[in-house]
Amino acid sequence: MFVQYLVLFLTIFLSIVNTDPMYEDELRLNGKLLSNYTKHIRPVINLTTSVDINAELYLDELYDLDFVNSILKARFWSELQWMDELLRWNPLNYNNITRIYLPKDKIWIPSTTLSNSRTETIYKNSCQDVVVYSNGSVEMASAILLHADCEMNAYSYPFDKQMCDISIYIPTYEPQHIKIKKLLCSKADFLRNYQWDITLFCDPDGIKEKYNYANATMYLRRKLNSSTIAKLIPTIMMTILTIFVFVLPPESGEKVSLGTMIFLSNVLYLVEIEKTIPINSKRPSLLVLYLMVLSLLSGIATIGSVVISKLYVNQSSDNIKSHQSTMSSHINQVTDISIISKEESNPSVLKKDMPRKKTKKYIFRYNQLDDIFLKSIIIITVSFSTAFICLSLGNLGYF
Repeated sequence: MFVQYLVLFLTIFLSIVNTDPMYEDELRLNGKLLSNYTKHIRPVINLTTSVDINAELYLDELYDLDFVNSILKARFWSELQWMDELLRWNPLNYNNITRIYLPKDKIWIPSTTLSNSRTETIYKNSCQDVVVYSNGSVEMASAILLHADCEMNAYSYPFDKQMCDISIYIPTYEPQHIKIKKLLCSKADFLRNYQWDITLFCDPDGIKEKYNYANATMYLRRKLNSSTIAKLIPTIMMTILTIFVFVLPPESGEKVSLGTMIFLSNVLYLVEIEKTIPINSKRPSLLVLYLMVLSLLSGIATIGSVVISKLYVNQSSDNIKSHQSTMSSHINQVTDISIISKEESNPSVLKKDMPRKKTKKYIFRYNQLDDIFLKSIIIITVSFSTAFICLSLGNLGYF
């Protein structure tokens, strides 16, 4: 008799241990969990108990950082974990089922949102279910297409670093009822962006007992790529051309034309660059300030070219007249020898009647003024260019 009971016990034990979970087991568990469950009440037995949420933000793709409108466009995975005291069971009673998948719309889930988002869209066809474990732990993942506001800083553009804050908070519950206990941040290993280097950082100080939010910060550092170089090449070339206005000799007749063309190019490029700078930037752009100074210098260079060209024309005209007067005097000396001899015999007549030659006196010769302008423009442009580079790289932490 004892042997029969022993065999029966071993049979039942082995059937429990070795049998895989069946459809009927999960159906029975599902019915038991949701039979007296309501999703409109916090899932705690004692209503004074707080529901602690562990959150994780996972950057899957950075679509764009709209620099002008200050909008971040990215796709995130949001993962939330909390304890639901009403969704617990003993796995041995359900053929060792340790977890189950339940629809989101059937159980209570925390209403989290992102505080600085313009639009926040959850993909409808992704992750319709949550994972529930036998100890009551619930895990929910959602793919979010986020358009968030970022406060841009165009100070060192195009060598700039940007910082976008993403705050997760729960607006409908008080902190003593629901609070975000922990926030983790990560990004996809395969994430590569042509324009930005990306770093995610979660600030643990953002999680306060009396506040129901947590902060995540995204740091973006602009890469030196072809678009950045394309913005710098015109600036460099216009700086060099401003200097070369005074290298071009006034005899060419193109000095004023070159200066005017460079001035207009500077103004047009300044207007175009200003259109790409965000309106709500914390500090003014060094590049815009540099282009304003460069436009002013090119305008001064154009005015200097006009003055030098005018001096060149006047001084060249005086030289021609002086040469013609000398040639005329030689001719008169040959043709009027008798008259000259007569005048030389009478010195009083010579001193009284001989015409005096008037010559203009100039403070600067045109070539001297051209040299002064050239040296001055070189000193000013080199000084401002060095200051621009040092301030831009210093803002990035190189100095």
